[in-house]
Amino acid sequence: MLLGHPRPGGQLRYIGHVGTGFTDTARDRLRDLLAGGERAASPFGGPVLDESRARWCAPCHVGEVRFCSWTDDGHLRHPSWRGLRPDRDPAELISPGSG
Repeated sequence: MLLGHPRPGGQLRYIGHVGTGFTDTARDRLRDLLAGGERAASPFGGPVLDESRARWCAPCHVGEVRFCSWTDDGHLRHPSWRGLRPDRDPAELISPGSG
């Protein structure tokens, strides 16, 4: 799954992808949930690595990942999926000056 951090204006900044930490049940539930918000265009405001197989969805959910550190180019190093955060809104994650 491709990961993004919200920016002012509604687009996302690509911060990497996560492919570990999912149970089969959680993966299936997440697939069904995201399919409801499917869209034709990328929600990212810049380049996305390995987007050839991507299916885009509206950026309206917050997920939690654990990771080791940030890379020099602003991506997560070794992220692992922890789960959805229904108690959080993507707009909460926009910090002043994040653009």
